[in-house]
Amino acid sequence: MSQSLRIFRIYGIDVKVHFSLIFILAFLIYAFYIMPPPYGYSDFPNNVRFAMAVITSIVFFVCILFHELCHSYFAIKFGSKVKGIILFIFGGVSLIDPIPKEPKKEFLMAIAGPIGSFLIAFISYILLILIPIPVLDRFFYIMWYFNLILGAFNLIPAFPMDGGRVLRSILAEKMGFIKATKVAAEVGRFLAITMAILGLIMPNIWLILIALFVYLGAGEEERHVTLEGILSKFRISDIMTPNPICVTPDMPKEQVIELMLKYKHLGYPVVDEYGKIVGIVTLHDILSKQGELIGEVMSKNIVVLTPNDTADKALKLMTEKGIGRLPVVDENGRIIGIVTRSDIMRVSEIVEVINHYKNLYNSETSEPSKIQHLQ
Repeated sequence: MSQSLRIFRIYGIDVKVHFSLIFILAFLIYAFYIMPPPYGYSDFPNNVRFAMAVITSIVFFVCILFHELCHSYFAIKFGSKVKGIILFIFGGVSLIDPIPKEPKKEFLMAIAGPIGSFLIAFISYILLILIPIPVLDRFFYIMWYFNLILGAFNLIPAFPMDGGRVLRSILAEKMGFIKATKVAAEVGRFLAITMAILGLIMPNIWLILIALFVYLGAGEEERHVTLEGILSKFRISDIMTPNPICVTPDMPKEQVIELMLKYKHLGYPVVDEYGKIVGIVTLHDILSKQGELIGEVMSKNIVVLTPNDTADKALKLMTEKGIGRLPVVDENGRIIGIVTRSDIMRVSEIVEVINHYKNLYNSETSEPSKIQHLQ
């Protein structure tokens, strides 16, 4: 979510808010202000109503943040990186990479969020009993109810909710990660369609929006895991273009533009006299930076691959860095190839076509597929 603003950092994790949070926060303040008890403050004086509506709405998202921090704690414990937590219109999301593929680890990481919500619900219920102050009673009742619903809702067995990951972790014990993802995604799509139908019958626009969110999330998770599974089987040495065209730091910009016109490539590795990579230059660098020589406009922030890296690692780096090509170097830092996003996606498309025809062939005969060797 690029339209997010970092508001603070906790335990090394950036906490960001998406612009959509403004709308839901305003809606919650209004809802708590006008709603009657026990879910609102309409029976209190105006100044108390407004103050409690604002406080409750903010604490609402603090609870969601705690829910996501519970996920993040176990993710870090299991060796994953948490790039941040984003609070947005539908709640929150932890940017965890990679998601643990061991069933037990994924189970613990996924269930931690709902357990955190249930813990807040339990504490709120105890405080509701112990503190007989009307306005605080109302606040703790709302917190108890909200966190109970938050924990239960997230246990729905559908991606991208925690329940989808819990279901996958249970299924993965017997059928493997990729197949478990496909089954869990199908369950998620079925539940999303059911929610959408209920939303149309009731009618309830929020239920329809959540159904759409779940349906798209299930499909995206399945596509991501399937693509990752395909690409993890290929080494960069299998798909890279060897001996790429390179330029040197002392070349004038006009000469590189001529290369771009001739070969139709918009970016080139920059190497020194020993063949070691020292930079990358793109058409954007040439047009936007001052200088006449490539060494003056090239980017020195280089991300490289080795021949033994996997294709899924390459795609992940390209996505994270927002770049379309990566140079491949040997153990001495000399460039031996280049791989582009198009190279990677073509491999994925070819394998998907092979699998399609293999499955088609196997459905028509009990004999082993004749194109099995293509994989």
